[in-house]
Amino acid sequence: MASILEQIGVKVGQELKALQSTLPNSSDSFLETDFNSEGLLVGTTTWSSSAKSSKVGSKVLTYTNGNLTSVVEKDGSDVTTLTKTLTYDTDGNLESITKDYA
Repeated sequence: MASILEQIGVKVGQELKALQSTLPNSSDSFLETDFNSEGLLVGTTTWSSSAKSSKVGSKVLTYTNGNLTSVVEKDGSDVTTLTKTLTYDTDGNLESITKDYA
């Protein structure tokens, strides 16, 4: 059985994907989502429009044993601006989140 955090990650990914498909073509922004073979959200890319001519930013999510362990956020130039590292105790409970601004 999947961990509760893995289940949450899958559900959030499904909701983001569903939301993206209902959004009208907007010039404000356009969100692309990437999922791995397990259905976990592993990345997002935000563009200034659906034409994808100008990248606003991106996020890469990393999982270990079903737990989200890292989120790396980059600006539109692909420069890392924030890395969040999540750690868990031996029971799988979230223990800490460390933020590193670059």
